Formats: sequence, C-alpha cells, structure tokens
Amino acid sequence: MKSTPTPRVRFLAVLALILLAGGGAYVLINGSSSSSDTAGTQATLQHSTTHALAPAKKPAGPEKSKKRHKPTSVEGVNALDAQLLTHPLVVVSVYARNVATDDQAMEEAKAGAAEAGAGFVAFNAFDEKIARQLAGLLGGNTPSNPEVLFFKRSRKLVFTLKGFADSQVVAQAARNAYPVSEPWVSNANRICTRFAVSLGEALTKAKSGNLATAAGRKQAAAALDRAASLLTQETKALSAVRTNVSDAKDYARLVSDLKQVAVNMGSEAVALRGNDRGTAGSIDQKNAALIADASGLAAILQITSCAS
Repeated sequence: MKSTPTPRVRFLAVLALILLAGGGAYVLINGSSSSSDTAGTQATLQHSTTHALAPAKKPAGPEKSKKRHKPTSVEGVNALDAQLLTHPLVVVSVYARNVATDDQAMEEAKAGAAEAGAGFVAFNAFDEKIARQLAGLLGGNTPSNPEVLFFKRSRKLVFTLKGFADSQVVAQAARNAYPVSEPWVSNANRICTRFAVSLGEALTKAKSGNLATAAGRKQAAAALDRAASLLTQETKALSAVRTNVSDAKDYARLVSDLKQVAVNMGSEAVALRGNDRGTAGSIDQKNAALIADASGLAAILQITSCAS
C-alpha cells in the first residue's frame, strides 16, 4: 500500500523546486551578462587601441595653384609704353643681338639708365618685327646700331647718341634730357630763390657807387653790408638742408664758400669806409674766386638758383 505524502512534505518539495529553479536562472543570467560585458569591454579596448595606434591623417587642404607668370618684355613698343608709365624718361638701346660690340653697348646703356634713374628698353635691330616698330617710332627712319635713344612720355624722342656710348655718357645724357631733382635740391633752390632778388639789388647798388668819392664809397659800403646780411641769412637756411651722403661734401663746400663771401663783403665795406680802396679791391678779387667756385659746385649739385 502506497503512502500518501503529507501536505507539509508536499509544500517543502515545491519550495525546494522553486529555489532550485531560481538559482539556475540566476546563474544563467549572470553568467551571460558577465560574458557579454567582458566581450564588450574587450571590443572597446581593442577599438580604442586600434585608433590610438593608427597614424593620424593630415587634413586634406586645398592644393596651391601654381601660377604661371608671363615674362615681362624688355624689347619693343609695348615694353617702351610700360616703362614710360613708371618713368618720365626711358633710355632705348638699339643694338644687333649676338654682335659683341652691340651687346656690350646695350649693357652700357642699361647701366647708364639705372644710374640716372631712367627706364630702359632694348630694340634688337636684327628682329624684323622690332625693327618695324622702331621705324614707326622714328617716322619711318631707320636708326643705326649701336645707338641710344631717349624718350619722354607720349613716345617723344628728345635726344640721340649715335655709336657706342659707355654708361657714364648715357647717364649724363639722361640727366641732361630730363633732370630729376631730389627733395633736398628743391629745398636749396627755394632758399636761394627767396634771397636772389634782394641780394642782386644790393650787389648792383654796391657796384654802382663811385669809389672815388666819399658819397660813392658810403653807398657801396652800405650796400655791401646789406648784401652780407642777406647772404648770412641765406647760408644759415642752407645749412639746415640735409643732403644725400654722396653730395654732402660738395654741398658743405658750397655753403662754406658763401659764408666766406658774406664775411668778406663785411670786411670790404669796412675798407671802403676807411677809404682803403686797395684792400677793398683785393677782397673783391677773393670774393670773385669764391663765387666762381660756389657757382661751379651749385651747377654740379643742380642748385641752379644758388649759382651766380
């Protein structure tokens, strides 16, 4: 005969089954989650390591475009017009390329133009197109080679040097054709111009006095004092002008000459008042030599208003 389990036994059995089932489920869930987390962590580490080890790529920037500049022409009418835009005077060398003497003449003309601050263009007479352009500039005339032409704006021909000319000759011709004054030269010219009229009147009055008479000597002496005063003021103003280093020596000598002339004028006035015409004449001769030297220096420096 089979024994029937009591209700208490059945309850404990059911509870045991529930606990056993719950424990198994816990193991399965936690084991799966742990495996998943581990796999995820490993994948994350592997991904991070891969990125860390991979070399960084430089950001792609826009490629620099290579500009091709057309070479600037140094020959022909177009080159002449371009030079005239930036230079009031352009030196044009007419030469035969690959002819030794002509090539040298062209280089000398180029150097002379640079020295004078002028523009420069070459015309190869052996180039038919260039030769035709040149003939058009010269009204149909054909120039010889080598030759140097000097053009002002509007393609105006102002001077010509035929044959071979070295750089110094070209530079001087360029300066003569279109003298360019530097600022300090203009300042010095303005100063001398300001005093020129009054100084000229005083000197004219001094020369017109009759030195044989007391009245004439008095007139001459007073005029010389006036001229000396004006010249002293002029030289003081000129001394304040700052020149180029290359011109400083000649300019200082010019101012020194004029200062000495002013001093001598005062001495001559004193001699005339004392009726010492011999001393007055000797001083006047010294001043003539000083004025000649000063005038030569003024011409070299292009201070034409200061040249007597």
